[in-house]
Amino acid sequence: MNIRARFGLIVAVVAALGLAACDNGAKDASGVVRVVSTTSFGMCVGYCSTRLEIAAGEAVLVRESRGGRGGAVLPTQRFTAPLNASEWQEIVRLAAAAKFDGLPEVIGCPDCADGGAESLSVEGSGGTKTVKFDHGAKVEALQPLLDRVRELRVKLTPAE
Repeated sequence: MNIRARFGLIVAVVAALGLAACDNGAKDASGVVRVVSTTSFGMCVGYCSTRLEIAAGEAVLVRESRGGRGGAVLPTQRFTAPLNASEWQEIVRLAAAAKFDGLPEVIGCPDCADGGAESLSVEGSGGTKTVKFDHGAKVEALQPLLDRVRELRVKLTPAE
């Protein structure tokens, strides 16, 4: 092998090792990369829907309004909170333990009779698993994760 070929091989190996070292650790052994929770209310004035995205290092809550029923359209709000490694690992552990298998895509009658709707999704190496249900409902197979996500939502939602 000539010197150019050797140099090219060394550069390729170093580049591959460099790319592997750049992994930010967002993915762990369970493959969970993000947890997303939404809430929405159809017959609503003010901030009627939220989207909470939780990933390694940060939780982001976005609130949006609808101008329905005579209300003004309010500006979209975005709130963030840092998550330390142990907080993220707790969420990953709860997400990995959540039992989505066997659950229907929709439980109950989300937002019927203006009760509101909620959803919970776990995104990972095996794809995304999502369940939609009545706002505030207990979903035993997901409850530990659901409780933690709801706690984060309360923490990020400003007092009105």
